[in-house]
Amino acid sequence: MFLNPTLFSTYTAVVGIDIAKNVNQVYMVTAEGEISNKAVKRNHFLSKFTNVGPYLIGMEACGGSQYWARELEKLGHTVRLMSPKAVKQFVSGLKNDKNDAVGIYTALVNGVRQVPVKPAAKRDLDLLLTMRNKILKDRIAASNHVRGILLEYGIVMSKSYSKFCKETSSAMAELEQDSSVSATVIFQLRDTIEEISRLNERVKKIEKDIEVLAIQDKNYEHFLTAPGIGKLTAAKMTILLTDPKVFKNGRQFAAFLGLTPMSFGSGGHNMVTTISKYRCDAQVRSMMVQCAHSASRSRVRSQWLDSILARKPRAVAVIAIANRLARNLWAMAFKDENWKLFVRDPEQKVI
Repeated sequence: MFLNPTLFSTYTAVVGIDIAKNVNQVYMVTAEGEISNKAVKRNHFLSKFTNVGPYLIGMEACGGSQYWARELEKLGHTVRLMSPKAVKQFVSGLKNDKNDAVGIYTALVNGVRQVPVKPAAKRDLDLLLTMRNKILKDRIAASNHVRGILLEYGIVMSKSYSKFCKETSSAMAELEQDSSVSATVIFQLRDTIEEISRLNERVKKIEKDIEVLAIQDKNYEHFLTAPGIGKLTAAKMTILLTDPKVFKNGRQFAAFLGLTPMSFGSGGHNMVTTISKYRCDAQVRSMMVQCAHSASRSRVRSQWLDSILARKPRAVAVIAIANRLARNLWAMAFKDENWKLFVRDPEQKVI
C-alpha cells in the first residue's frame, strides 16, 4: 500500500472510512506501517477515535458525512470529504465495504479535491435551501395536476404560476356553472388549490428564514453587490464557497458549476468541445444562468457586458456572462471584497 512520508510526519495515522447507517468500514494505516480494515458499529465509532491521533481521515461526501466530519474534528482530527465520483476511480475489485474504504484512502493520499466541512450554520442554511426546492417541486406538481384536470372540462390555465393564481377563481366559478360536474370534484379541486396556496406561503416563510441565516456569513453581502445575483443565489454561493481555497482558481469553480467547455484528448491531440449540462449540479447552473440573464437586462452594464452581447448570439453570451460571474464570485470570497467591474484600462485593478 502506498505510504506518504509527508503525511505521517504530521499525522499518526491516515484513515479511509466508508460510512453507512449502522456499520462504518475503517481502513487505517499507521505511521509504523500497521494496516487494518475493520467494520465498526455506529455506537462504538467515535470511541475508536477518542484520545488518539491526530489522524487524517477521508470520507465520501454523502448522507451523514457532514455530521461525522464535525464530530471527528471535535476530537482533534483532520477530516477531508471527497466527491464520490472522484473516489470511484480509485476503487478496485468487487463492490464491497472493504474495497470502498481502501479506495477512499487511496483517493485521500492522492490529493483528490475536498468538499468543505460545513459549520452548523451553513448546514442549516443548506437544508433550508433543500427544503425550499422540495416545496417548489410539490407546488409545481400540484398546480400542473389542477391544470390537467381543468383541461378535461375545457378550461385552459396559463403556464405562469402568478397568472395561475389569478385565474383559479374564475376557472372554479366557470366549473361550478357546469351542472354536469360532480360537487365532489369541485370540492377536491378547491382543496387542492388551497394546498397550493399553503405551499406558496411556506416558500415565502422559508425564504425569510434563509435570509436570516445567510446574512450571518460575511460573503453574503459581498455576493449581493454582483450584478444579477439575488438573495437565494448569494445564499447558495456562501455554501459552495465555504472554503474558496478548495478550488485552485475562479475558472476551476466555473468548471465545477458546468459553465466551461469540456475537452478531450488522446495521442497529444486535444479538442475543446461543447459545454455539458449534465456533469454538474443542474439546479446551481440554472441559477447562475438566470443571474446572467438578469445582468444582461440591467440598465447599467459594464463595457465587457455590452461587448459580449454585441458580438455573440444571446444564448452564447449569457453562458459567457454566467462564467464570468462565477469566476468573480470565487474571487470575492477568496479576497473578501465586494464586486469590481471588469475594465480594460491596465492602470486600474482588474479581478
